[in-house]
Amino acid sequence: MLLPNWLWIVLLLTVFLVCMVYMEFIRSKFVLSTTHKAVTVNGLPRVLDGMKFVLISDLHNMSFGNKNSELARKVRRERPDYILFAGNMGDAKASDIDAFYDFLDSVGRDIPVVMVPGKDDLRLGNGTLHKNFVKSVNEAGGVILNNSRAEINVDGEKIYIYGYCPGLKKEPDKPVKDWKFQKVRNNDVFDALGECPQDATVILLTGYAKGFEAYSRWGASLVFAGGTHGGYYRLPFFDRIIRNNKIAYTSGEYRMARSKMYVTRGLGSPSRIRFNNPPEISVISITRPNSPLLNTMPVSTDNAYDVFMYWARSEGRAIRDLLNERTDAIHDWWDNITHKEQSVYSRKGTQNKEKKIYMSPQERAKENARRAMKGSGPSRRVARVKTRSEYISELQAEVGNSDAVHSYDKFKTAEEIDQIKVFGDIKI
Repeated sequence: MLLPNWLWIVLLLTVFLVCMVYMEFIRSKFVLSTTHKAVTVNGLPRVLDGMKFVLISDLHNMSFGNKNSELARKVRRERPDYILFAGNMGDAKASDIDAFYDFLDSVGRDIPVVMVPGKDDLRLGNGTLHKNFVKSVNEAGGVILNNSRAEINVDGEKIYIYGYCPGLKKEPDKPVKDWKFQKVRNNDVFDALGECPQDATVILLTGYAKGFEAYSRWGASLVFAGGTHGGYYRLPFFDRIIRNNKIAYTSGEYRMARSKMYVTRGLGSPSRIRFNNPPEISVISITRPNSPLLNTMPVSTDNAYDVFMYWARSEGRAIRDLLNERTDAIHDWWDNITHKEQSVYSRKGTQNKEKKIYMSPQERAKENARRAMKGSGPSRRVARVKTRSEYISELQAEVGNSDAVHSYDKFKTAEEIDQIKVFGDIKI
């Protein structure tokens, strides 16, 4: 019995819809997207106009490329002044944080890194930061702000970066991996960070976006936050309508009184599904309200056509990169069938099947030696050579004029250094 034409059309449309939904689930988990945003800050000094931050959060031990090289490549392509981590770099349920270490190795040490802990980072240390985690981040040249602050000083003008991390609510009847942040009350931020400075712009970095009211009352000029994973799922056109107050701060820019908050969608999710919500690298430039740099930003929020075209180009590049990676995987599968040598991508997948545990640097060295004896080759971390301050001190000694040296990059003369607009060291 032949089916009527209208039923064939319905079946074909249904199959097409199912395929598109499935592809969207795949895209929302594996395809990196980059979002550019210019945030105006009242009272920002002219010398700090245009300072660029890359904000990422909620890696949850996801890998994008071998040793997170794809993630590192996209971050470095933006040429940020600072990289900010808004917590949840590891996976407490799997007791694994190797993907974060791989990213630190791949991104290099010439871009300053500032991090605030998230829930999973605390869970890995049974409610506090594990000493090996702190040591590894410090060795990579990063700064962890656990209810503390750092200072960016450029030609005498300052920006304060505070890292605020609520404590975990310890519940003896639940495993540590299920502990959650304590609810943030207005006085909690004052108790943890003290009075908010009034002499400079204050940026608050946190993995708990729900405390925006408390951060605004404290006096933060700008809040960079993560932890909401973009709400996991996002429905076109209706997303903000169906959001309730519990997960209101999911992504994008929010305002309250004199404070602004930008929430990144994050890169991964703790065993939950993401839909219409691809992993996000947030590139945020802070500017003065009337800055001429606003005309040169990649996305003009006032022009819907520019926003759409930028999105289309970004998604096109991301899908192309994903198809290339999947093509390599198919080649590796065929090479395995024909007993040819596996590529780096395939070997990485084989290693991921092995059970991983949270190890100290000494234990990691033993594990790498064991793998080397088996012939798979060591997957060692890149050794730390020198700190940013040590490198700058060497440049100052070579040039002979400390006032002319501001860059971490090595130039031949002071004149070449003066041609580059750079930013000063982070001081704890």
